[in-house]
Amino acid sequence: MATPSPSPSQPLSDTGSYVDWMRARQRRDRQHRPAITLRQCTGDGSEAANVHAQEQAWAERHAHERRLQASAIAQIRHEKAPA
Repeated sequence: MATPSPSPSQPLSDTGSYVDWMRARQRRDRQHRPAITLRQCTGDGSEAANVHAQEQAWAERHAHERRLQASAIAQIRHEKAPA
């Protein structure tokens, strides 16, 4: 009969040795790995529009920052230009 796997929040003195706890944790990770990999590979189509909107917003902010920087550099060069 298998012993219940200890939860990470329980102290080790109540659940047994550290080795038992670590083996149970590794076993749980191995059991969940295929499901996690499947979710990461397939993705959720419902989020595609949101991701695209976030990418667009980032690109617009980045372009705005570049324009501000170019404008600031041009202004500094204009102020330092000989009269």
